[in-house]
Amino acid sequence: MNESQSTVSPTKDEAQAALSEIERVMAETRIAIARGPSAPIFILWGSIWVIADLTTQYRPEALAWMWWILDLIGAGGTWWFSARYRARVKRPGGWRYGAFWGAIFFYSILWLNLLVTKPWPQTPQQWVDFWPMFRRISAYSHTIPMFAYVIGGLYVGRFFIFLGMLVTALIMAGFFWAGDYFFLWLAITAGGSLILSGVFIRKFWR
Repeated sequence: MNESQSTVSPTKDEAQAALSEIERVMAETRIAIARGPSAPIFILWGSIWVIADLTTQYRPEALAWMWWILDLIGAGGTWWFSARYRARVKRPGGWRYGAFWGAIFFYSILWLNLLVTKPWPQTPQQWVDFWPMFRRISAYSHTIPMFAYVIGGLYVGRFFIFLGMLVTALIMAGFFWAGDYFFLWLAITAGGSLILSGVFIRKFWR
């Protein structure tokens, strides 16, 4: 004879207590994020994207050096903000944050070099021929951080999931429909979204 096991449903007070605990943990998570380096890093990289994409739109001849310099500034700024806020927000295993981003960028660069076999353009005509590929590379490189936000958001908060999905949708919409103004679109939507997100975190999550 099989014995059936009865399940005990939580009472209304227990369910309310569980929801309150979830809300408390989420509030503490938002406060920790706001006190950490996320907001200034968002603003930094949003500003870098705005500058880089506007320059690409209106001064494409600067591509040979401009992106590398801005990426180095971004990497250095990210490290500086992380080190500065590390003493303010003590988090066990905080090194995993940097390792996560390091792995993301290492593999994104590795995959890019495996998939794009064309040499970097050196002449104006070569740039004309390479430009459709460069648009794809730009869409790819802009969506890599958004992928990281979505994955990270599974652990630290839904805000990052929504941000990553929204900016990814905006990037792809511009890729297919913005035409010759794709990089202007990126500057306004992708770069602007990161800046606004950093300001939002700093202002409302404290």
